[in-house]
Amino acid sequence: MRSPPRNETGRSTPTDATFEERQRLPSWMGPTVLALSISPLAVTILVIIGENGVTPGSLAAIAAIVGPGLGVVPLVYWAKLRTQVRDDGVYFRFRPFHRSWRSIPFANIQRVRRDERRAFQYGIRWTRRGWEYRADANTGVEIDRIEGKPIFLGTERPHEFRAAIEAGVRRSGR
Repeated sequence: MRSPPRNETGRSTPTDATFEERQRLPSWMGPTVLALSISPLAVTILVIIGENGVTPGSLAAIAAIVGPGLGVVPLVYWAKLRTQVRDDGVYFRFRPFHRSWRSIPFANIQRVRRDERRAFQYGIRWTRRGWEYRADANTGVEIDRIEGKPIFLGTERPHEFRAAIEAGVRRSGR
């Protein structure tokens, strides 16, 4: 049997994934963040201009406040959680927060189970139990690792995701 394609680090490439899913943050989140940002930013602009008038310093202060305030909106639209089960483990990447893929080798997986989390808690979170990565799903798969705390990966297809991980663990001889 031919070995799967490998990249320069020896890990399998995304083309040999047995499970793959792409999720975006909920569609209502971007407009909500924008709507909640406009009023405080408008008040801040009015206060700065009211105190100092339109000066280079006030324009710089406005830019320093408005830029980061509205800079969150494109992140919400661009954010995407990708999960894959490849020949050698589980891979995930929450763009733009991860610059590269994170992986959990099958040899490090102790137990996999379907689980649910509370609604409206999206993104990357550290909890007492471990890391959670969720885009637009309350259900997911919690992976108990031999080394390290568990990782929860949100998915809209938890049964399929869990089955792919368990099949990969069996194939790896664990």
